Amino acid sequence: MTVRSRRQARMTKKIVIGVDGSEPARAALRWGVGFAERTKSDVELFYVIDLTPFSDTPVFESEALAEGQKMLDQELAYAKSIAPGVTFTTNLAPGTPTAVFEDESKGAELVVVGTHKGSKLPNVIFGSKPIRLAASAHSPVAVVPTYDLGERHDVVVAVDGSETANKALDYAARAAALLGERLRIVAAWTIPALPATDVAWSAQIIEEVRNETRAVLQGAKELAAKTEPGIEIETQLVEAEPVRGIVEAAKDAALLVVGNRGRKGLTRLFLGSVSHGVLNNIPAPVIIIRADEQAGL
Repeated sequence: MTVRSRRQARMTKKIVIGVDGSEPARAALRWGVGFAERTKSDVELFYVIDLTPFSDTPVFESEALAEGQKMLDQELAYAKSIAPGVTFTTNLAPGTPTAVFEDESKGAELVVVGTHKGSKLPNVIFGSKPIRLAASAHSPVAVVPTYDLGERHDVVVAVDGSETANKALDYAARAAALLGERLRIVAAWTIPALPATDVAWSAQIIEEVRNETRAVLQGAKELAAKTEPGIEIETQLVEAEPVRGIVEAAKDAALLVVGNRGRKGLTRLFLGSVSHGVLNNIPAPVIIIRADEQAGL
């Protein structure tokens, strides 16, 4: 079995894309089916319909379901028109967006949603609140912006030496191989200001932090090369606060992969500060990898 066929054999789960007819969700749909084409994946389109307001009125519930199915059929037709070689299924899912999204993610290789910060459009389910949805998922989540994504290159991954970052690195290396892109490994570093004092850090301490970050980059490069020996790898040391540095480094990327530390219980519904900040300033399609879930292509 060749390396490529082994990779394709790993793609046993489907890519799940949330649709709702909005432009943010359409942008996610276009990106998601393109990703599916390049990774030889099947796609499930799902639409969430909250029937709570209609629970006491069967006639209204039936009409709501019919309208939901109509919208889902329209999105399916659109998806087939832009990706005729992809195998599609659909799912009209009653429930609340967060609950259905979490359930759908349990059987997915990747879940894809759109984003439109501050969207006030009526009936937009997946075009807003992607941070909350990403935090609740059991699988990697791709959050796709609405702006033009043409002429972009490189899979960028942010690393800091943590287990979470290493999982993101592994995913990014495999994605770069499948997509035929260069892998660019980014580490951002900065020296925090000393509180309530004008005293500056010494040049020695600054150099030690810089060297430690360089070592993290070198270690990440070696890990990625072991994961996917055939890909081109570049490292980038950025002197900046992590969110700002990552966002700037990925502004022209085809894909940005970021790890999100694993949590349990109620805290599981919150993203870490870096992944949260990146999604609030989304520079490219972003895939969030959880530390406490299996994530692999």
